[in-house]
Amino acid sequence: MLLIHQAINAIGELVLALTIPFLWWLIVTRRQVRFDRWLGFFLPPVQRTWLTTVIVVLFTLLLAIPLPLIVDHGILATFVFNHRGFAGIPAALVYAIVGTSLPEEILFRGFLLKRLQDRFGFLLANLTQAICFGAVHGLLLAGAGNWLVTLIIVLIEMVIGYCLGWLNERRSGGSLYTSWGIHALLNTVSALIALFT
Repeated sequence: MLLIHQAINAIGELVLALTIPFLWWLIVTRRQVRFDRWLGFFLPPVQRTWLTTVIVVLFTLLLAIPLPLIVDHGILATFVFNHRGFAGIPAALVYAIVGTSLPEEILFRGFLLKRLQDRFGFLLANLTQAICFGAVHGLLLAGAGNWLVTLIIVLIEMVIGYCLGWLNERRSGGSLYTSWGIHALLNTVSALIALFT
């Protein structure tokens, strides 16, 4: 049942994350580039990304892994996986790979960063999408009652968002696959921690 629930949620989040970018593309740039390439769905140049990717993965894991260990599981999205063990792995993978990381990468790095970058340059665009990325994660935790924990999570998510945006645009030639893979890995680790704690 959990797997079906996560699959339905993943489809809903993908539809929501794709709606505004698709409408924007349809109205503004559909004759210039295909929608998938416009968002960044193409392979990155391998020779430029592997070492940087490993460094960013290690850095973001160092930032993200302590979160589910120090924050009350009841306020995290991975709460639904608590104590489910091996039986929850398929649902956790759907959640991590398709339900959260893909829609967030499409919206923040594929749409927001790329569109802002065209107008305002990389630095301002990446800072803006990172702030929005952190703020959305903070809004999800705002009702938890602990403003300090929420602020720490917002700041960590902002740094992770900035790193993912930098990796996409500066090392992966604009490809979303690199940041999607890292984001999916981070969310998978968080879900696995919930499954087995």
